[in-house]
Amino acid sequence: MDAFAWMKPAAPAERAATPVAVADPTQRLATGPTFVYNPWKLKELRRLYINLQDGSKVGYLDLATMAAVPESVETADMLRCAIDGLAPGASMAAPSLEPQPEPVQATEPQAIVMPWEDLSRNRPGMLIENLDDASYRAGVAGEQRTAGVLAALACDGYKVLHSVPLSPRKDIDHLVIGPTGIHAVNTKTSTYAVTAKDGAAYADGYKQTWLDSLSRDAGLAGDYLSRAARMDLRVQPLVAVWSTVSVLSSLPTLLVSGEGLWAAITRGEEVFPPAWGDVVYNVARRSDTWTANH
Repeated sequence: MDAFAWMKPAAPAERAATPVAVADPTQRLATGPTFVYNPWKLKELRRLYINLQDGSKVGYLDLATMAAVPESVETADMLRCAIDGLAPGASMAAPSLEPQPEPVQATEPQAIVMPWEDLSRNRPGMLIENLDDASYRAGVAGEQRTAGVLAALACDGYKVLHSVPLSPRKDIDHLVIGPTGIHAVNTKTSTYAVTAKDGAAYADGYKQTWLDSLSRDAGLAGDYLSRAARMDLRVQPLVAVWSTVSVLSSLPTLLVSGEGLWAAITRGEEVFPPAWGDVVYNVARRSDTWTANH
């Protein structure tokens, strides 16, 4: 008998080999709930709001005092779990009865859409119809008479707008859009004989500024429409004169009598297919096409 047997290590008992289970790396161990952390700041307040993935509120951590405030008694343990290791110095406070503000989410800036008026409702002579003066009343009557002639153009595929606001104090009497292009028509009434020659208009022998003024206005109208429609558009100026005496014009593309207005517009070369005319008209009828330049 060996007296020192107790000091010797015992021989290990033979054990049957047992298989070792290797964890599948694609399998995740069951863990607690997944938390969503939402920092929040308002003036001097700094908080970290904690929710579950489904949006349920757990509570928040006051970053100034490090006090954890659960949403309710039932969420206190979950809140403690959520901040465990995240903020070891946090102390658990009583559930807050105040609703927590929703985290502010960044949103893309929205385009501001300004309202616009449909100019197709405008009346001929609308800019001057309330002015109590004989010359203005005659001007309104002349524009209404021109509008009657232009109304017949609808059968030929033309669309007409009246009193188009070129500026707050100035308008184009009539804007005609159709197969032969865009025409800015201004109406003039006179009790004298009117003639047009050598690039100018005369009433009772006195030179008028009608053609120069309308040419500038038509140029502006073309610029405004081109910018709004993103097309290269040209507006043709045309003065329609209602005279109690006579109208003689050697410039039929610039000045005509009111009676000859329909022919002056329709006899030109066709430059617009119907679809284009509709596009331009829908741009021209919007008030913001014009007021954007005022």
